[in-house]
Amino acid sequence: MQDAAPVGSDSPKVEGRVYVALLFGLLSLSGLVFPPAIGFGIAAIALSVITRRRMTASGGRLRGRWLAWMALGFGVAGSLLSLVIPGFVVYIWIYAIFHGGHFPPGMEG
Repeated sequence: MQDAAPVGSDSPKVEGRVYVALLFGLLSLSGLVFPPAIGFGIAAIALSVITRRRMTASGGRLRGRWLAWMALGFGVAGSLLSLVIPGFVVYIWIYAIFHGGHFPPGMEG
C-alpha cells in the first residue's frame, strides 16, 4: 500500500469537482423514468467541462481527465434519455391534433 503524498508535494491530485460531475452524470441516467433529471445531466456536462479546463490550466497538478470524460458522457446520455418520454408524448399529441383526435395506428384503445 502506498503512503499518502506528503503535504506540499507536487504529486498530481484528482480534481475534486470531477467526482460531483460523475455523480450528477450517473443520477441523470434516471431521466428515462424521471424526466426532470435532465437538470442533473446539464449540471454534469457543465461541471465536466469546467473540471477539464481546470486540469488543463493546472499544468499537470490536477488529474482525473478520464473521470471528467465519463461524467460528460453520462450527462449527455442522461439528458437525451430525459427527452425520450416527453418527446413521445408530444409526438402523440401532435399526431392527434392533425388526425382528428385519433391516436397513431396500433395505439387505439
